[in-house]
Amino acid sequence: MAQLRARVLCEPEDFATALRQLEGAICIAVQDEEHADSPAFQDEPLPAPQPPVGELVYARPFAAFENHYKITVDGRQDWYAECAVEACAISGQFPGKEVTVSSLCRQTGQTVQLTGKDGVLLDYSPSTLRVHLGYPLREMPHRVVGWCDYNSFFASEEAARRWQREHPDIAGVTQSPEEMARLITELLGVGRLTHDYQPELPVLDTMRNLRRWGLLRRSRPYFFWMPTPAMVRDWRRAGLGNHFRFRVARRYEPWKGA
Repeated sequence: MAQLRARVLCEPEDFATALRQLEGAICIAVQDEEHADSPAFQDEPLPAPQPPVGELVYARPFAAFENHYKITVDGRQDWYAECAVEACAISGQFPGKEVTVSSLCRQTGQTVQLTGKDGVLLDYSPSTLRVHLGYPLREMPHRVVGWCDYNSFFASEEAARRWQREHPDIAGVTQSPEEMARLITELLGVGRLTHDYQPELPVLDTMRNLRRWGLLRRSRPYFFWMPTPAMVRDWRRAGLGNHFRFRVARRYEPWKGA
């Protein structure tokens, strides 16, 4: 982090403020005490410990340390995703390239592989693959780093259920890889490749696409994904500001073109 600050020629106080603002916009995460120097990530041993306190741990959607979400592009495996959710759409960070993500089922250890292009999933195995999320969105102000701790792949719904029975304290949910890829590519990650990226929430588009993005359960909005007044309050109290842009609607649906 000191090297980065030196390159941008920024005073320490201004640099810290900028980092906190980037965390508030869900662009990065700075390592916390709970995860610092940990030899494991999502129960998997690491080739080297996680970054120490104060260092960059996520440049979302990438992790700043080697882990079991390996990204391969043009035969090069030089990148790692931060979690299973982001892995589903990470091909969007490599425009025009076919991207492969190799990982593991958290319960069985079975190999998991996804192939995508421009944020769209082309294929994945096993065909029964599920994405597990451990914490609801409203928990994020308290878990800027830790929100990813239980966002994992499971080879099947049954494998996820076995893991959930063994971990009753984690009240998570499972969703399909397609839902997570569309949620990131078509909503949360739109504009990530631009220098002025901020998460944008177009209200009408979101209401029209609740089912497509996995935000419905039993034909009702899914409370797991809903922000709450307490979340907004805690976000601000934590110094994370308000860096989301709300719009009535986008002028076009990005995945369909202008």
